[in-house]
Amino acid sequence: MMGARIVKQDELMITGPEQLLAPESDMDCRGSGTTLRIFTALSALTKGRCVLTGDQSLQARPMTALLQALGQLGVNASSIRGDGKPPVEVFGQGITGGAVRIRGDISSQYISGLLFACAQAENETRIEITTQLESQPYVEMTIEVMQQFGVNAEPSKEWNQILIPRRQNYVETHYEVPGDYSSAAFLMIAGALSGSIKVTGLKEKSRQGDSQIILLLKHMGISIDFAKGGYIVTRSDPKSFNIDVSNTPDLVPILAVLACQAKGQTRIFNASRLRFKESDRLSTTTTELKKMGARIDETKDGIIIEGPTRLHGAEIDSHNDHRIAMACTVAGLIAKGPTMIEGVECISKSYPEFIEHMQSLGADIELDQNSKEMRKRI
Repeated sequence: MMGARIVKQDELMITGPEQLLAPESDMDCRGSGTTLRIFTALSALTKGRCVLTGDQSLQARPMTALLQALGQLGVNASSIRGDGKPPVEVFGQGITGGAVRIRGDISSQYISGLLFACAQAENETRIEITTQLESQPYVEMTIEVMQQFGVNAEPSKEWNQILIPRRQNYVETHYEVPGDYSSAAFLMIAGALSGSIKVTGLKEKSRQGDSQIILLLKHMGISIDFAKGGYIVTRSDPKSFNIDVSNTPDLVPILAVLACQAKGQTRIFNASRLRFKESDRLSTTTTELKKMGARIDETKDGIIIEGPTRLHGAEIDSHNDHRIAMACTVAGLIAKGPTMIEGVECISKSYPEFIEHMQSLGADIELDQNSKEMRKRI
């Protein structure tokens, strides 16, 4: 929609335009907050009006901090409804640059979007991060990817400032997308709870925030080793553990499932940002696992779980949230009796092959294409 030419074969061949174009129609980001935040910033580099919107859940996601930051950089960007949420409109005319202040504890996606766009600003840009930067590994990943395309950004040692030189040009390269630890975590914990598994395609040393799943599993007593190009996870009895997820919030739903089987109390904290995802994940994780018999309670910024608990089957609402659907699927593997999950089509957002992969590992899963429900058969 913005002028790039993309050819899909065994790999994607992408040819970028000399100038990003303002699409004639609205950009529908569906349920992807990452797409919304990054393309809102990139829209400032066009010459024209860009409107970005999404599905019902995305239209509830906050955008105020990013819109205000763009305003500080000379960009006319606003929420059409005036409530700081999508749809948003951006009148592209380039980015002036200069100093911009933004919180770092709402969404690292804001900062990633600014980094990508401000590399082509008229002047040097200095991003001043006014709070602790949460999900810092994702910002590190952004800078790493930019560098592979010939563009630089320089964070301070304390990560409270990032300098972006002006008028940089992205250059063509060959980039191999690494395996996703966020998705792999569901498979690993399925293996830890119900049977051994080997997960391949992941870099052993990765900047991905959710690569912390390896250390977390080890801290919780799970047997996990890297051998012959993959992680081997063996069924284990997990131990309770206090988990700070400020840099790994996407792991919370599946970690909560694991904690249901850990002896003692597990406390997951620094996760308040999860209230602004596809669903309020602190609430939906708690609600759905309680249906299955978990002793779980939400707190202001996290979840407390008492284990171990023998889970039982239940009728589960995915809340149109892919991570809730996948976490409850794994919970269903160890539950007594059938589990039905409504709205599992949302899983395709991040892991379209998840059900197929689980079935290939021996999970007894039946997908009802008509009712869009999934039933685990015993």
